Amino acid sequence: MMIVDDEPLVRLALHHLINWQALHIEIVCEAADGVEGLAMLKQAGDIDLLLVDIQMPRMNGIELLKALALDDPALRKRPVPIILSAYSDYSYVREAFLLGAMDYIVKVDMDEEHIIPVMTKAVEELVRLRMVSSASTTGETGEFPLEEREQHAVNQKYGLQIDRDAQLQKLLDVDPKLDAEGFKALSAEAAFVNETNQKAIVVHVAKNIDVRRSHSFIQQTIHTVLHETSIKHELVRRDDFEYVLFCAFPQDRSVSAIREKIHSALTMIQTRLLQYVNAAISVGISDLSHGVSQWHHLYHQARQLARRSYFEGFGKLFYQESATCNGNVTDQMRKQEQSWWDNLKADRLVVLQALKLTDEQQWLLVYERMEKLLQNTKQKSPDIMRAFFIDILWEIGAILYAKGIRLEEVQPTASNPFDEIKLIGTLEEGLYYVKQILLRTHAMIHETNSNNAVRYSTPIANAKRFLDLHYREEVNQTLISEMVGVSESYLSKQFVKEVGCNFIHYLTRLRVEEAKRLLELGIKISDISEKIGYLNPEHFSRMFKKMTGYSPKAYRESLGKA
Repeated sequence: MMIVDDEPLVRLALHHLINWQALHIEIVCEAADGVEGLAMLKQAGDIDLLLVDIQMPRMNGIELLKALALDDPALRKRPVPIILSAYSDYSYVREAFLLGAMDYIVKVDMDEEHIIPVMTKAVEELVRLRMVSSASTTGETGEFPLEEREQHAVNQKYGLQIDRDAQLQKLLDVDPKLDAEGFKALSAEAAFVNETNQKAIVVHVAKNIDVRRSHSFIQQTIHTVLHETSIKHELVRRDDFEYVLFCAFPQDRSVSAIREKIHSALTMIQTRLLQYVNAAISVGISDLSHGVSQWHHLYHQARQLARRSYFEGFGKLFYQESATCNGNVTDQMRKQEQSWWDNLKADRLVVLQALKLTDEQQWLLVYERMEKLLQNTKQKSPDIMRAFFIDILWEIGAILYAKGIRLEEVQPTASNPFDEIKLIGTLEEGLYYVKQILLRTHAMIHETNSNNAVRYSTPIANAKRFLDLHYREEVNQTLISEMVGVSESYLSKQFVKEVGCNFIHYLTRLRVEEAKRLLELGIKISDISEKIGYLNPEHFSRMFKKMTGYSPKAYRESLGKA
């Protein structure tokens, strides 16, 4: 199915309102007006259903249906149209029916109750038409009732698709150099096996989204953009946060033209995912190669590049030339590597020993030095870095255990610290998370010797820890109350009672303190606003001035960093 509608939010809503897979419908592309839609239909040639809005700029839905009715040889296939309309479009709807529209959906009634019956009828009609066409071509009358033949056709189609996905998954894991026979069997059915100019692209999705709700949109966005840009591709979902693309450019002979086409498509995918489902992605793009025998190598090359987001952040495209190491490791590089590890481990021991001292600055200074060491490396594996953080957690746990305290009592979130570290997407977030645990550990160790220590109830302590770590994200009182297992009203009253200020004031204070730190570093005010959770810079400026008495600009000028 293709969607043609000039409103991006309507197109987005249609992706998420319905479980299209259950209806055996795949949304393969979308267009913003009739001109764009007609061009894509001529190019694609395999669209069965057309969900088209009536009122659009340049070419409206009626004009598009009239164009489809013409005897145009460029249109290899004429899809079945279904109309999207407003109540005021009744006369247009009538005209659309005369031009071959099967049914219509009123926009104010865009929900499962109204959409599913229309789309189900459309699918049944398509299957019926195919069966009739097949019978007239072969002369068969059909041994089974029509309903059974329809279901058999649908089951066969989607069963083959599931088998194909599983086959492509296996294909990525088999190295043809190590298992030639196994690879030959798996690659027999692969698409564009002998095509030239192939690239592997690995898309890593940041782990701060609900993948169950966003997966279909992510996958559909990738398909739609690549269809729009005429890029032949296979898409494989490796896990919740990794998608693999194999793209072929058989008609392109210029490396720079292929690069430009890929860059344009991937940038568009990044923008749409971030705009509509707040999904940040990093993308690794392999070198060019030829033939399915290279897929295994290209996949691992692209995957290695995509993982650089752990060190450099999400929202970037990583090409092979951006790799920091070409694989030729010299003795000098090995010595530097060993020295780096020795310094890092030494600082880790000093930090843990300094936790036992009352002065918090003693361990903080060493930790900051350790942060700089870690931030200066981009050649390590993310798994190695996570293992390093896990070692720190075990050592912190041992220190706390000696004091009769469990590690869970100092964790910043409700999740197990060891599980949390594995899910953290960037080095910066890992360093911040471990720092929060160290801060709480130091406070907990030294508060146990103080009768005046502030102790929070479990719900408030958990809420406070979560805010301390996630204040830069979109959080609210409803979310926190559900997370800590109390009602929203209880959390509100108890938070004020134990912390001394309300939830919003505490959250704002955390954000403003972080903003002060970033202002000192000379970062743009608009970027700071986004980094600390305010999408509107003007709102951020008002909150900052309310809390500090200065606008962000005036505060920076007072520091001499205008």
